Amino acid sequence: MTLKRTLAMMAMLTCGAAASPALGQSAPYPGNDNPAELFGYDIEVSETDNERVADNALRAVQRARETAEEVKMVFGATRFQFVALKQDSMDVVAPELEKRQSDVSRLQAAVESSALFYTAMRSEGVAASDVIGADLADGDSRLSSEKRVTIYLAP
Repeated sequence: MTLKRTLAMMAMLTCGAAASPALGQSAPYPGNDNPAELFGYDIEVSETDNERVADNALRAVQRARETAEEVKMVFGATRFQFVALKQDSMDVVAPELEKRQSDVSRLQAAVESSALFYTAMRSEGVAASDVIGADLADGDSRLSSEKRVTIYLAP
């Protein structure tokens, strides 16, 4: 090995060793293990099987295409509510879900590509593929970019 190669190898090793502590500190949520605190939203999780929720989920499936576009413009949320539908509610939603599968796929892609939505879902162990619909209501600030979010999940 020549002197130049030896020096180059030593320089690479030295740079790598110096960068290791910096890389170790680049956690997804620096200094905070709770993404809800970091982004400033509340998270609620529920499982339900009532007619009102089934109707709301049905409307969310019907609006999946529009909601997918809206998700791209949401930069803040005051609350995320994840509603896992039971089978009776899914029976109400299933025919519409079949008709609008491409719209629901767009919605799933939109929530997965949004850092805000993705982080909230990940903190609750929710996969984008479980999302069948979402309701986006105005948040407390009444800013159009800040929402209260309800996400409906398939069982």
